[in-house]
Amino acid sequence: MLINNENGTLELNDFNTQISRKMPLDQLKQTDFYKEKYQNMWDVKTGYFWYYFKAIEIESYQLSFSLCFLGDQLHSIQMNTWESSDAKDWNEWTEEKEMQVFHRNNKFLSLILGIPPTRKKKTPYPSCTFNFPWGNVWSVYDPRSASSFMGISYEEKK
Repeated sequence: MLINNENGTLELNDFNTQISRKMPLDQLKQTDFYKEKYQNMWDVKTGYFWYYFKAIEIESYQLSFSLCFLGDQLHSIQMNTWESSDAKDWNEWTEEKEMQVFHRNNKFLSLILGIPPTRKKKTPYPSCTFNFPWGNVWSVYDPRSASSFMGISYEEKK
């Protein structure tokens, strides 16, 4: 299992790491996942910080993670599957290739969550969502950025 359907925790068993809602950054930095796969960080200058990690293998998929922190607490998670046939630059990019990434991401999420999407929509952008009481897991193709990605968004607790 990668995403715990009960609480939205990301379970990276190969690294003995659990990444959960509002996890403090200091706690993440203590994990084997962070120590082995941390790549770089981007300070958005709005209080948000993105931490990027090298790809790991999950269920025969190459998966990369970007963790968004608001201050020093985990805010949301973005992920993406990768294959060697994916476009490496603009010369190789086509919308058809990017839609293949979108469909692969959807297939990956259905596999790891063990359920079909709660809803799929084609407008304004192709996307699919899996809803849970704690938040949702989603996948989207965004033509503005010419990219497909997926993620975990947590509901704000009242």
